[in-house]
Amino acid sequence: MMVITKYTTINEIITAYPETLRFFNDLKMSCGGCFAVNFDTLENGALMHGMDVNRLIEQLSRFLEGQSNAIACNRKV
Repeated sequence: MMVITKYTTINEIITAYPETLRFFNDLKMSCGGCFAVNFDTLENGALMHGMDVNRLIEQLSRFLEGQSNAIACNRKV
């Protein structure tokens, strides 16, 4: 699993975990249609949307953990 920090670009996150587009869209961040994701860090994205970057990282980590757990459960079936 990739280590996500406030310096990680949003594009790096989406490239590594395409399912995070849903996460960002649910937060009304529309990262899929924004040109800035190519160079904006998670910190810049959070600031532009009035969010605390540390809280955003926590939420994103929980989202990704949930995705990993769902995949693991589906493989057991």
